[in-house]
Amino acid sequence: MHIRLAHPADLEAMTAVLIGASPMDPVYPYRFPDRHLYPDEFAALCRRKCAEYLESSTVVVCEMAVDREDTERSRRDGYSTRVVAFSAWDLPADVQLPNKGRRASTVEPPSPTSPTHPNPPTAIGHLTRQTAFRAALTHHKALIFDAHPHYARSVFLKILLTHPSYQRRGAGTALTRWGIETARQLGGLYTAVFASPMGMRLYRGLGFREVGRFRVQLEGEGEFLEIPALVRGPGGKLSERAVVKRVVEVGQVDKTGEGLKREVPKREGSKRVVGEYGRRVGECGESRRWVEGAVYA
Repeated sequence: MHIRLAHPADLEAMTAVLIGASPMDPVYPYRFPDRHLYPDEFAALCRRKCAEYLESSTVVVCEMAVDREDTERSRRDGYSTRVVAFSAWDLPADVQLPNKGRRASTVEPPSPTSPTHPNPPTAIGHLTRQTAFRAALTHHKALIFDAHPHYARSVFLKILLTHPSYQRRGAGTALTRWGIETARQLGGLYTAVFASPMGMRLYRGLGFREVGRFRVQLEGEGEFLEIPALVRGPGGKLSERAVVKRVVEVGQVDKTGEGLKREVPKREGSKRVVGEYGRRVGECGESRRWVEGAVYA
């Protein structure tokens, strides 16, 4: 196993990882329920996203020796290893690592026709869900991480994916440890992530703790995403005083537009609620839902 900073030549390998791993991450089936109908368009979208990571974030890849079934292809291509996983990180603004800002090779637009569908749409996916997802992610990153005195200047993990054929071999752990060690070397910073369900066990095992949670759900739909926010302190543990937990629920907007409010103070379990907030996720999109949360003492 070899962990290194990515370079533009890794674009195609990163795209293969994203396409292969995306069905296992609920975020992609939720936002792109039609991806199987337009595989070429979805592949082009994944390639553009990976190019964006290479240009705007610090990307770290994991290389492993190719599996037996990959041997013929690797011999043909002249490679004995392949990129099997990657992670994209946002570092503090004053930190610049070598691969951040490198421009990937030109990303060609998708062809106007697809072998699997003669008239693919201009944009695939559920656009309203995508808008609501981006709005919720931006809002809660600002609320949970950026506004916090300890988490604001953190090493933030945007995405971590491992190709299904190479999962459970330590790639995810190694890539996450890269971020943890980078945070330590930058002066003992926190490491932060919005976790997917498949990553929760990994992050908790490495000392991350949940400090918030939010839900993305369109009005009238039963499907939703529930996304936990995790942080890891410089020493691997968070003191009770440092933990500010936000449990987020979704409520309907009332006739006055004020959203559903609950009286405070009160108790939830063994914790005293000391404040609440409300936010309309759909302010940036078509979703007319309120995100409501509680800040615990």
